[in-house]
Amino acid sequence: MNINFSGVSKIFEPDIAALIDININIEQGEFVYVIGQTGSGKSTLLRLITRELLPSRGSISVGDFNLRKMRKSDVPYYRRDVGLVAQDFKLIPSLTVYENIAFVMETMSVPKKLVEERAKEVINQVGLWRKRFMKPNQLSGGEQQRTAIARALANSPSLFIADEPTGNLDFHTAADVMKILFSINAAGVTVVMSTHNQNIVNSTRKRVIELDNGKLIRDEMGGLY
Repeated sequence: MNINFSGVSKIFEPDIAALIDININIEQGEFVYVIGQTGSGKSTLLRLITRELLPSRGSISVGDFNLRKMRKSDVPYYRRDVGLVAQDFKLIPSLTVYENIAFVMETMSVPKKLVEERAKEVINQVGLWRKRFMKPNQLSGGEQQRTAIARALANSPSLFIADEPTGNLDFHTAADVMKILFSINAAGVTVVMSTHNQNIVNSTRKRVIELDNGKLIRDEMGGLY
């Protein structure tokens, strides 16, 4: 899905400007890094895309959806096409890898046979087949991150949002996670990823959007950190 921000600002009470007059257009199939110091507005930008937040001013469209005008009843349908990996993984500790992934589809009334097929497919995709019956506390940080990615892929999204997906991982584990994200993007999925990882940004030379105190200060194709 393509993403368009037109004059978007987000003000938190009483008068905290998280984003100020943001204009961005991201085409279907792009891979985009969102960078900036802590507090620059990166997470707010992503939360607006996932419709966890609404803009104070301006408009946001994702694919055919106008997020500001969207009815609450339509939000779940929109989010079925948006994969999200949060900083804290948000895995259910009492469920296995397989169950965490299946649960997402079961809540959307996907037929059992399709749940089984798709869960097996994404578990293989992230290289966790041998760990599929383990619970989150039995996994390494990298394995938990890959489980979170697999869960986000369960509904075959057109848009994939990753908020600091390599933030707490070592170099080699982070590289493995990035390979998965690049393979997702190669299949035509739009990927928007916030990161502080300078090495990843500099070595892959994708589009870079940089925020500073809520303002867009750089939008560069093939950019460096």
